[in-house]
Amino acid sequence: MEIKDMKRPPRELVEGFRSVGTSTLGDILDGMGLEGVVSGLRPMKDGTVLVGPAVTVKQVSGVVGTYGIEDFPVGRVIDYAKPGDVLVFDNGGKAISTWGGLASTAAKIRGIEGVVIDGGCRDADQIAELGFPVFTRHITPTTGKTRIKILELNGIIQCGGIRVRPGDIMVADGTGVVVIPQEKARDILEKAQAAEKAEERFVDQLKKGKTFLEAQKSTGRL
Repeated sequence: MEIKDMKRPPRELVEGFRSVGTSTLGDILDGMGLEGVVSGLRPMKDGTVLVGPAVTVKQVSGVVGTYGIEDFPVGRVIDYAKPGDVLVFDNGGKAISTWGGLASTAAKIRGIEGVVIDGGCRDADQIAELGFPVFTRHITPTTGKTRIKILELNGIIQCGGIRVRPGDIMVADGTGVVVIPQEKARDILEKAQAAEKAEERFVDQLKKGKTFLEAQKSTGRL
């Protein structure tokens, strides 16, 4: 497994994204001509939210017995990550588990923010009880042992059709998963915060008896 260096964004910038939802971020990315909305992933537990810089994990997979146990060093991945990081796995969307309850327990104790998997995860009940944020394409009991090989940490990967680079900011909630390019993150955050405030004014206008169209005009949300 090759491990490359990564540059994490400032913590205050990352934390700013906790105040905005993925729906707002999707709108902002559209307005900037950027692709960042990941398709087809779902949280293991309703109400789950995560925000943090991506540690990217590139994998390949085959049938059982294709690889050795040593090719699947999930413990090394967990030990590499720092508190607040989000592990993002690219296993090409395969319905093979790359993550489970024991890994979630270790990651939570280490302070890892959560996991995003373009592939599979198992131990759904255990992870839900633990309250560790996991967003995955598949929930499956099929183990990754001898099926998955981890090729690289901190390379450029694909997740649900979206490019993810190490240090990009991952934002996920009940609506979906969004990838924020690190170099554009501050601009995106400022636009998203302004949009959230405009939406709050919109709701306030509705509560005051304005019609939907009147609220649109008064807040500029056209």
